[in-house]
Order: sequence, then structure tokens, then C-alpha cells
Amino acid sequence: MYLTRTLVTQACDEWGLAGHDYVGRTIMSELATNAVVHAVEGHEIQAWVTRLAGAIEFRVWDPSHAPPVVPKADFDAEDGRGLMMVRSLASGGCGYRHLDGGLGKVVWARLAL
Repeated sequence: MYLTRTLVTQACDEWGLAGHDYVGRTIMSELATNAVVHAVEGHEIQAWVTRLAGAIEFRVWDPSHAPPVVPKADFDAEDGRGLMMVRSLASGGCGYRHLDGGLGKVVWARLAL
């Protein structure tokens, strides 16, 4: 996940938004980790950071058609909190969409500026 966090840091620095770097890296790291853990084995993922009017958008593509699942809170669980964390940090919303032609899905989250 080092590369996705670096991507966020570089984008935030370039846009003069270094104050959003930590939260942005956290969001992107969780999206990318979820894609790697739950995507089709042996396939790559792709990640983007985009500046929108009033937000930074983080997107991760993976070839899986399975929708992202936010599990019910289980305080004893060792994992499964990543998307819950993304939901709470994504002040500009979050979601996913399947790509036309069955080419997987993109999961996204926005950090409002």
C-alpha cells in the first residue's frame, strides 16, 4: 500500500493541500487494502487521486464484481473495520460502481475541502 499512500502525498503536496494528506492516505490505504484482499487473486488493482471542485476523490479499481461489504460492528473482530473507517472519514461521500462490459468495479471516497 506504500505506492497508493505515496500517490496521495504527492498529489496533496502538488495541490497545496498537505493538511489533507494524513486522512487522504488513510482512506486510500483502506480502499487499496480492501481491493487487494477481496479482488480476484493474481490480478492488479489501479488507484487514482483526483482533485474535484471542493473535494479530493480517491478511487480504486479491481476486477471483482462483488460489491464492497461493510460488516456489522464486531468489537472483538481482528479485521473488517476498513470500510467503516472510510465511511466516517469520507466527508464528501463514498460508494462504488460496476464498469460497463463486466470489467470489475471502482470503489471511491471523497474528502471534502
